[in-house]
Amino acid sequence: MAKSIPNSSIKLWILIVLSVGIFWSNRLPAQNRESLLKAGYIEKFTHFVEWPELQQKNDSVFKIVVMGENGLGQAVKKLFKGIKVKNRKVEIQFIHSADEINHAMMLIITGELSRNQLQDVLTYTRGRQILTISESKGYAKKGIIINMFKENNYIRYEINTSTLAQSGLKINSLLLNYAVIVKTDD
Repeated sequence: MAKSIPNSSIKLWILIVLSVGIFWSNRLPAQNRESLLKAGYIEKFTHFVEWPELQQKNDSVFKIVVMGENGLGQAVKKLFKGIKVKNRKVEIQFIHSADEINHAMMLIITGELSRNQLQDVLTYTRGRQILTISESKGYAKKGIIINMFKENNYIRYEINTSTLAQSGLKINSLLLNYAVIVKTDD
């Protein structure tokens, strides 16, 4: 069962996300703003997810891999620079194929992948404690755990609870409460 998070933490999280949006809104092109906001969501997701296997590892690195090429990958790289996740130094690696996901705790898919690439990713990550995050329509239904999307000028996210259950990851109920819940297409 996931730990409960104090209301003060929730309010702080909401304030930070809103502040980033307001601060950057007039200073960056729309695509950069959106990428920065999505990167902020990704960083906040790490506070609401537990990797049970991570507690058993002595590794001091939290590895994030980014697959695809657009502004989101660069925004994630900038945002995670110098911060820690789960008391571990963050290492970000840009990859081109599922074979390179080795030892990652999180996979971020930026933009669209070919059908074969997506299938390779889903095959590799199925049943593993790898938080998969994307930003492409329909990817959650296909098996990605968290998919971010834009709705009425807001960034929203959906969570595939079928894939989540198979992964062994634990997501705090607060994150689930604000998500659109989907199940994998069969």
